[in-house]
Amino acid sequence: MLKSCLTAAAVLMLGGQLATAAAADDPLQLKFAVFTPEKEITYQTIMKPWAEKVMADTNGAVEIKMFPGGTLGRDGSKQLKMLKDGVADIAFIIPAYNPGLFPDNEITELPNLIHDATEGSVAFWRLYDKGMLRGYEDLEVFALVTTSPYLMHGTFEMDSVDDLEGHKIRAAGKLEQACLTALGAVPVGMPISKIPESLSRGVIDATPMHYAALHAFGVAGATDHHYENRLGALPFGFVMTKARFAELPPAVQKAMTENGGEVLSKAFGAAMDAENARLRKETLADPDQTVVEPSAEDVAAWDAKVKPCIDDWTAGHEKGTELLDAMQSELAAIRKE
Repeated sequence: MLKSCLTAAAVLMLGGQLATAAAADDPLQLKFAVFTPEKEITYQTIMKPWAEKVMADTNGAVEIKMFPGGTLGRDGSKQLKMLKDGVADIAFIIPAYNPGLFPDNEITELPNLIHDATEGSVAFWRLYDKGMLRGYEDLEVFALVTTSPYLMHGTFEMDSVDDLEGHKIRAAGKLEQACLTALGAVPVGMPISKIPESLSRGVIDATPMHYAALHAFGVAGATDHHYENRLGALPFGFVMTKARFAELPPAVQKAMTENGGEVLSKAFGAAMDAENARLRKETLADPDQTVVEPSAEDVAAWDAKVKPCIDDWTAGHEKGTELLDAMQSELAAIRKE
C-alpha cells in the first residue's frame, strides 16, 4: 500500500515537472491590435510581415497574434487604453485621436508641408528619434509614420481652391478644422465610419483623404470628384507600453526593436505611396471620375489661403517655430538623399 502511494506521488510529481517543462516551451503570446481592415495595404505588407519577422528572429519564442479590422476594438481613440488595460500588447495607434497627449504631432498635419508618405514617415521618425516629440515617454515605439497628404474627395466639381467656399467638408481634428475654415469651407466633425453615408445623404460634400484610405474605408463609392491640392498628413504609430515591453525576454525585445525604427517607418511610407499611386491611376482611368491636379497658380492661391492657419499654429504652439524648422530641415535633407 505504501509502495503504491509512493508510486502515485512520483507519477504526480513527474507529471507536474513535464507540465512545467511543456509550459516553458510554449511561445510567449502577444496580441497586436489593428483598427484598419485586414485587406488594407500597410497591414498586409508592413504590420503582418513585421510580426512574422519578429517571430522568425526569435525562433518561435514569441507568437504575435494579429487582430486586424478592429476585432479587439474598432474605436481608433481607444487603442492606447487597450494597451494600458491589457486587452492588447501592441497597437497601431492614431495619436491625433488622443487630444493633448501628443502635443507635437500636429506638425505633420500642416498643409502642403509633407509631399508623400515616405518622406513624411522618415521625417516624423527622425524628429522622435531626436527627442523632439512629447507624449511617448511611457511607450516603446517601433515606428512612427504618416499617411500620404490628404487630398479632397467629394460629390461636387472642384476645379480650384475657390470652389471649396461654403461647402461642408469632414474634418478629423482641430488643426484640420482651422485649415478648412481658412479655405472657406465649413468643417464637420465625424468618425471615419460615418463618411460614406454622410456623403451619400449630403450631410457633407467632401472629405480630405488619401486614395488608399478612400478605398480601404469604403468612401470611394460615394465620391466622383478628386481635387489634389495637399492638406496635411495624419500620423500613426506602432507601440506598446514600456512596462509591458520590460517584461519581455531580451531576445524578443531585440528582435522587435531591430526590425523597427527608421527602416520600418520608411517601408510603411513606401507601401502607402505605391498603393496611392496605383489607386490614383485606376481613378484617372475611370470615365465616371474626375481628377483635378491644380495648376501652379492654384497651388499658390491654396498656400496663400492656408498660410494664416500655419502661422496661427506656429505662433500658438509653444514649440511651433522649432518643430516647423526641424520638419522642414528633415524634409529638405530627405529630398536630397
